[in-house]
Amino acid sequence: MFDTPDAGEEISVKLLYSKSKVYVHPSTHARDYIPGYISIVEKVWVLAMFSQHNGILKGRGDAQASREYLVAWTPEAEILSKDMDAYVKVDSNPEEADDAASMIMLSSIIDLPDKRSLYAISTNVSSIRSLLVHPPSFTKWYGSIVINFQDGSSSAPLWFHDDESRSTVLQKNTQGGKFSDSSEKSGGRGSQLRWGGDEFMFRLSQLIRIEQSKDDVHLYLVGENIPKKSDDKDPKAQHAPESSSEKPQRITHQYDTSVFDSAQMDPWVATWKEFKWSALEKLSRITTFTRNTTAAAADQVVPRLPPQLQAALNTDAVRATTQEYDSARIYLAKWAADLAARSEQDTPLERRYRHVGIWGHGDAWEEETALGVFEVLNSENDFSIPTHTRTKPISKEEWKSFFDEAGKLSVGEPYVRKRIFCGGLDPEIRKEGWLFLNNVFPWDSTAAEREKLANKYRASYAEIRSRWLDNPEVRESATFMDQKHRIDKDVHRTDRTIAFYAKEDMPNPDPIMHVGTNKNLEKLKELLCTYNMLDNDLGYVQGMSDLLSPLYMVIEDDLVFEAFVGFMNRTKSNFYMDQSGMRRHLFTMDALLQFMDPKLFKHLQRTDSDNLFFCFRWFLVWFKRELSWDDTLTMWEVLWSDYLTEHFTFFVALSILDQHRDAMIDYLQSFDEILKYINDLSLSINLQETLQRAEILYYQFRQRVQAVDNKREKLQQSLSSKSKEAGDAEDRKNAEKELSKLPVVSELLRRLYSDDDASADKQFTEKL
Repeated sequence: MFDTPDAGEEISVKLLYSKSKVYVHPSTHARDYIPGYISIVEKVWVLAMFSQHNGILKGRGDAQASREYLVAWTPEAEILSKDMDAYVKVDSNPEEADDAASMIMLSSIIDLPDKRSLYAISTNVSSIRSLLVHPPSFTKWYGSIVINFQDGSSSAPLWFHDDESRSTVLQKNTQGGKFSDSSEKSGGRGSQLRWGGDEFMFRLSQLIRIEQSKDDVHLYLVGENIPKKSDDKDPKAQHAPESSSEKPQRITHQYDTSVFDSAQMDPWVATWKEFKWSALEKLSRITTFTRNTTAAAADQVVPRLPPQLQAALNTDAVRATTQEYDSARIYLAKWAADLAARSEQDTPLERRYRHVGIWGHGDAWEEETALGVFEVLNSENDFSIPTHTRTKPISKEEWKSFFDEAGKLSVGEPYVRKRIFCGGLDPEIRKEGWLFLNNVFPWDSTAAEREKLANKYRASYAEIRSRWLDNPEVRESATFMDQKHRIDKDVHRTDRTIAFYAKEDMPNPDPIMHVGTNKNLEKLKELLCTYNMLDNDLGYVQGMSDLLSPLYMVIEDDLVFEAFVGFMNRTKSNFYMDQSGMRRHLFTMDALLQFMDPKLFKHLQRTDSDNLFFCFRWFLVWFKRELSWDDTLTMWEVLWSDYLTEHFTFFVALSILDQHRDAMIDYLQSFDEILKYINDLSLSINLQETLQRAEILYYQFRQRVQAVDNKREKLQQSLSSKSKEAGDAEDRKNAEKELSKLPVVSELLRRLYSDDDASADKQFTEKL
């Protein structure tokens, strides 16, 4: 009779630690970097013991359990889809690893128990001889760790890109290298400056003894490779087999985990990384405290002062000094936003936009709803969303290639719209392109047909113009004269810094106007007066001259009138006297912001800024006051393309807010501050950055809507399938609770990717 372990072996696996965005750099080119996860895995074997008697195996009723710990680095591309959720969840919630990845079979690691391929690693901690740790420095922005094995081989350097790690973005316990948890849960480490490497060292030092080498400050010896001291206890004693009568528990080693403190980054490097979020915040608190303290003291002291002194204190100089405290917060917000933008620009192009929207602050949205971030994206990196679609403008040669010998489009209208959306138009072909985009010419017309239409539109314009130009009765009417006077004043204030409109080389035909003019300004007046005759109900409204001015400079033909009519058909509701159109825009933007970024929305509510007045000018003149002249022309082409949606203006607005959300939330505390900050963005907005973000946000919006709809359908099916019996009561209660937390996707939101506005119009009217 003898004892033998046989087929009674059971294996359980736990993912104890996971860190995303740990890269291997095969070359100095960022395009070659390989992203992956570094992880620590616990494997537990429960071995059933058998007795053999006369050739027959019988269970003895006892069992033994043993465990081992694996350290692994796995490229993202090699992680199986069934394992990815575990990696992402443990990375996002490291303190809840027991709940997130309990008893999960990680085939990506376990199927290869001792894998050391060209870059991938999966090895027992006992196989590790030492670790070479280089924290971030001024010469190396990212820190790295090299694993040296007992057989003399070494891993490639593993670079911790902390600014991309999910635990940094979602967990909010680490930001820019600062580990902020000072609770007992963190091992009593206190609030110290951290990076991903020393966090890994801490986790590993809980499982095996680690000591810093006396010969090299960057070298850390592991396990049995550490020289023994007389008072050392035998670490193997802690790994004795356990009886199956007790549930196997993870062993907590009594090793000194403070060793990883020496692996921290240089304080000056950490300070530089943290500067924009800690130093600026503290400065802001100082100015706020000083201002509040001064104001409180003044409220008590000033009324007791003599009248002459009170009058002296109530001067512009004193008020300006007080206002400087408010402007300091705005200045700090701009500074922080500028630093963030520069950091973004320094990020390699292929990873630059991976912190947009849900990728950057999806945790806020997840906290507000019953929908987890993992139900929105299939994995941490959702490569179904393109992040680099901006291209060069369509050249004259490329534009010509789109048409056949008859001048008819041969490549398909959707393709041309996509190219315009992605790159815009070269100035040489802008005139022709704008006539298509504003519905002057049909996309399927030939060159001959377009020439006939052009003559027809010119004749139509001449006829409408004659209704006022050749009719003294109309021109001398009080109504027309009032409209004409308002048009004249606005035109002389429109785009006068542009050379096309700058000159005053001819006398003004209107004796009331005591300024010179030029032929282009007079043409703008003529066109606007003619539109006033075409649409008497609307007439002329301030802001129309801003929309017409670029059109005329580009087209410079009477055909511009038809293009302007097409443009006004898109934007006419913005100019309604009852402002119903603009209220609808702001109401839609309100719903979109609440759906996409509830944290920023709540901040705007707290600062009485949720009326979104700062968006009014954006929507009225299509961001013309926010962008340079050339950028405005490109922006309009992109919006006219209708490639993704007719309502892309909302995602452009969301993109601008997304770029500045952190600065607004951290530093701006009142409506006046937010309004000034937003208005000061004028002429400083990066067009290509804004358009790329807007496109990403649009795709994320579509995903979120789909995720909400799918979740609601599943919960409703669950409720309909569960009975009212006691056993199902708790499940029904939980399902109803989750259902109530789901955000409502209104028709106003759904219309943002639909051409049917009828139901949205009805809903908006009902709310008004």
